[in-house]
Amino acid sequence: MIFCDSSFLASLFVETDKLHKAASRIAQKFSEPMPYTLLGELELLNALRRGLAEKALDVTAHDASIRRINDDEAAGFLERRMINQIGHFEKARQLSKKFTGHLFCRSLDLLQVASALILSADTFVTFDKNQAKLAVAAGLKVVSERGDRAGRH
Repeated sequence: MIFCDSSFLASLFVETDKLHKAASRIAQKFSEPMPYTLLGELELLNALRRGLAEKALDVTAHDASIRRINDDEAAGFLERRMINQIGHFEKARQLSKKFTGHLFCRSLDLLQVASALILSADTFVTFDKNQAKLAVAAGLKVVSERGDRAGRH
């Protein structure tokens, strides 16, 4: 299974994003739906709202992105996946204990990688270099904006 973090999803759904074309090229290769967790939804929608507040997005681009997200969820390209909150935070705590001392992990990065592991993903798609390092350390293959894969540790 391929797990996509919010940095990738924001680039995919915002056509004016500088990495939109790279995200689209990567997504075209997917043969299964992308898991869409509550955390992923929160981070994605919050990124869009921040873009609007910071004037990086205008209302038209913001609304178009929201429509694309809703359309892709309705079409099954984004697949809603629920994660037990207790297990989710326990997995994130385990990752923190193992990796934060040398990777300086952020809490949301720990939660995103924990989501991928709980959902049994083998590949993690991210445009966030710090999150990519954590995902590789946790044993996931990583696909970045260049479309290349970093190996497992």
